Amino acid sequence: MPSFFLPILVTWCAVWLVLAGIGFLYGLKCPDGEESRRWWTGFWTMNLFWIAIDLVIVVWAMLDPVTGTDEFRKLLAVNGGLDLLYLATGVVLCTRRDQLPRGFGAAILVQGGFLLIFDLSWWLILGSATS
Repeated sequence: MPSFFLPILVTWCAVWLVLAGIGFLYGLKCPDGEESRRWWTGFWTMNLFWIAIDLVIVVWAMLDPVTGTDEFRKLLAVNGGLDLLYLATGVVLCTRRDQLPRGFGAAILVQGGFLLIFDLSWWLILGSATS
């Protein structure tokens, strides 16, 4: 695993933790009505969930690091496939009538989109480094 892989992920988590804290508090008091409050609450709650998952991944990677490039690329490929499933789930949730699942869906699109770009970028970088 490249040495700056985890710091990038930790930075992403730190930025989104601050944003989610502020956004969640705003969502609770959003002056634009109940529907808007439900969207904001869903969006920031789901972001907090994703941050927790990302931090579990960071801790796991620190405790049991993947050392081989080929093994790490395989892991990134599997993660990339999961990222596509996350994005599909986000699209489905965004089509719901209720604003809470729509907020969940928007957050999944943001976080899943980041992870897809992150995983794919590392997969390509590591593939070109071994060629």
